[in-house]
Amino acid sequence: MTDERADLMLEILKKIQSDISLMRREQTSLSTRMLAMEDHQRGMITSLHGLMTSLHGVEVDVAHLKDRVDRIERRLGLTDTEH
Repeated sequence: MTDERADLMLEILKKIQSDISLMRREQTSLSTRMLAMEDHQRGMITSLHGLMTSLHGVEVDVAHLKDRVDRIERRLGLTDTEH
């Protein structure tokens, strides 16, 4: 009867070991996926920062062009009195 109990305990321990091994593989897979998502998120933030910088540059260019058009209109006497 002790041999049967030992065999049963061995089978239980093997099952536990198998389950733990599976959990480790799944944890490794999840960690890899999470790192990939973090990298993707970092890339999106970098792209967004670049877009914001570009938009600021466009705003500056438009403001500069508006100033130039205003100056040209004043020189040509084309300014509105309501403007």
